[in-house]
Amino acid sequence: MPILTSSISCPSCHGPLNPVRLHCQPCEISIEGDFQTSEFAALNQEDLHFLRIFIHCEGSIREMESALGLSYPTIKSRLANLKKRLALDGAPVDRPIAASPAVKRPFRTVDDVLTALERGEIDHAESLKQIRKLK
Repeated sequence: MPILTSSISCPSCHGPLNPVRLHCQPCEISIEGDFQTSEFAALNQEDLHFLRIFIHCEGSIREMESALGLSYPTIKSRLANLKKRLALDGAPVDRPIAASPAVKRPFRTVDDVLTALERGEIDHAESLKQIRKLK
């Protein structure tokens, strides 16, 4: 997996800055290394705000029109540009982009299955399959 860069630029050469140090304020621990970020880390604040509105409106462009005060064609254009920046143009739409592998462990209760789903250890389809096995 390639290391993605953030939208924060170097003040000297204006190249992208990569995260190499993480710090915990409460316990004063710092960890250094080459950290990977997601494609969302490369988005600027305006794009992140647009994406938040998109999620808040549950993908309804009509609702986004009133929320942002923009026209339908403008929102469609901004979505297309955001899709390109996130490199989603070639991604298949019939399956998850980054599906987490299903955990191969026995579940004893429905609560165990739901906990694994909440933690992202299994996806929705796997959780349904596991719950059906328990019934």
